[in-house]
Formats: sequence, C-alpha cells, structure tokens
Amino acid sequence: MPKKEAYRYIALDLDGTVLDSTYHVSPKVVAALAAARETGRKIVVSTGRVYASALPHARKFGGADGYVCSNGADVFDGSGTRITAHHLDEKVSRSLIALSRRFDSHFHGFIGDAWHYERETPFTFRYEARSGYAGIASDFDSMPVLGFTKCIFMDDPERLRPIETEIARTFGPSVRAVYSAPFMLEVMAPGISKSQGLAECLVGLGGSLAETIAFGDAENDEDMLLAAGIGVAMGNAPDDMKARVGRTAPSVGEDGVAVWLADFFGFPLP
Repeated sequence: MPKKEAYRYIALDLDGTVLDSTYHVSPKVVAALAAARETGRKIVVSTGRVYASALPHARKFGGADGYVCSNGADVFDGSGTRITAHHLDEKVSRSLIALSRRFDSHFHGFIGDAWHYERETPFTFRYEARSGYAGIASDFDSMPVLGFTKCIFMDDPERLRPIETEIARTFGPSVRAVYSAPFMLEVMAPGISKSQGLAECLVGLGGSLAETIAFGDAENDEDMLLAAGIGVAMGNAPDDMKARVGRTAPSVGEDGVAVWLADFFGFPLP
C-alpha cells in the first residue's frame, strides 16, 4: 500500500455513509473531515442524489471540492458548475415510462433537479422526505421533449425484483440499473457509475482514483470502492459487499467514516 500521504482525496457517499436514517451528520464526522481539509486533502461527494438534494447535506460538513451526482450521470465542481452530463435519451426515457405503467410501484424521472411522477404511492411521499423537496405530478405524454437524468423505481424489495428482471430483458446493456437502497432501483444511461463519475471529477482536481479513499454502503457504491486506491465499506453495508471490498468501517450510526479516518491518519476526534 502507498504511504498515507499519497491519499489526497476522500470520496463520500451520503445516505447510509455520512447521513444516518434521520439525515443527520454526526459532529465526529464533521470534525474528521475538517481535519482532513487542514492537511490539504480534498473532499468529493459521490451520491445517487441530484445536486440540489446533495448540496444542503454537504454543507453540514463544510461542502465539497466536487460532486458526483445521480450515480455519475452529472458531475460538478465545488462551486456547482457542471463538468460532465450523461443522461438517458428520449427513446429510452419514454420506453422506461411505458414499462413503469405495467407495474404499481412508484416511478419518477429527473429532469434537471426536478423529479416528475405520474402516480402517487406511499413511496412517493417517502422519496419526498428523502430528497428534501416535493416532486411534480406530471403527464409524461404531454411533455414534448424528455430525456431523464436518471429514473427511480421504489417499492418493497420483492416487488422491485420483477421490475429489475424486466428492465434487463427489455433494455439489456442500453441502460444501467442498480440499487441505491433495498427499496430503490435506479436506472441511468449505459456505462454510468460512481467510479466513472469520480474519475471525471478528479481530473478537474488534478487527481486520480489511485489517490482516493472512498466510503459507501450500497450496491451503487461498490464499483467506486473497488476502483479507488482504498475502498471502505460501511458496517451497515450488505455482508457480501463487505467481503468483496475487503475493508470495513463501523456503521454510520457508530461514526464509521470518522473512526476510520482518525485511525488511518491519526486525526483527533471530539
């Protein structure tokens, strides 16, 4: 392993990694990230959230030097200027809408930072609480131009599995579908991932994946953790994912990011 000084970047998932179930960031995590900045290290948020949803939470620990949003579909610098965008095209977006109408699960698509849905379910309100702002009830057929940043199916896990199967059967490699939580199946353009988005973000910061320590807890984080110089799965991540990643921090409820960084770099914690 390279010397600790070689790791100049810290990439952080939000939900389940630095945000607990109440969307709170602990003082210990805030202190550890502040200590990292004092040594010249840069922080990159790498999340399934869109920028408007990620920014208020990132501000809880002083913001970030870059933002990988929508699982890599949108990448921004620290000021919020877009660096890259890789969105679903019109044909695929409308085909996903058609597929969604065959199921009763919640479905919404992002256009910019706004999320649009046709049918309300209990998961519609669950996502409103998670995102921090309301979606827009819409008739997708009346929208003349449509190309989603990403779209999300939400339901109990056993009800999402048939949708996952149908997406794979219908679209094959023309989309990427990945879980960001057991109840959230996200669909992006082909080739989109947090590792790809993080690599694009790091170019602008003068760095590389090899110089990065990355933390995450869900399936949509795994490729990033495996691509980073050091990948760390949270204690609340699935057991099979922790085994594949090989390094584990305590859970988000136990200030895992702070504890791991303090141990690795020797940062003091409050």
